[in-house]
Amino acid sequence: MKQSLLIPILLVSWQCAKTVQVKNQENLFENCMKTFQDEQKCKEFMSNSVKDIQTEEERRAEELAKLTEEQLAGLKLRKEIKDTLPGKNGIYVKEYIGEPDEIKRGGDREYWIYKRPISKFDGESLPDKEITVIFRRSFVEKVDYKKP
Repeated sequence: MKQSLLIPILLVSWQCAKTVQVKNQENLFENCMKTFQDEQKCKEFMSNSVKDIQTEEERRAEELAKLTEEQLAGLKLRKEIKDTLPGKNGIYVKEYIGEPDEIKRGGDREYWIYKRPISKFDGESLPDKEITVIFRRSFVEKVDYKKP
């Protein structure tokens, strides 16, 4: 009985923690312990929710740290992507830079958003934060980017 109540309560507290953007994991763990007095469940809760309370910048820094020099050297140049993709279709884009991380639609346009590192300005620069491929009527109209 006690365990069946614990899971929904943990989920509610997790949602609250996510909503207020709790940054300090120690405080979150302490609050969990005060509420439930079950160290094992709180540790499990913390391990499951660490990624959920990370900011986008923290996730990006973690991804960049995982990249090897070889992978960084293999990223496409931003200019190549911007020059190559306009006028191409979705199949070509998927073969050229891979599946998008997110797809949004608005009006007669479709936005393929790549948040993982796929391009950089030049050989020595950091990867771009985000690449957005904008389709209009099934063909690439424009490629936008966010600098690192």
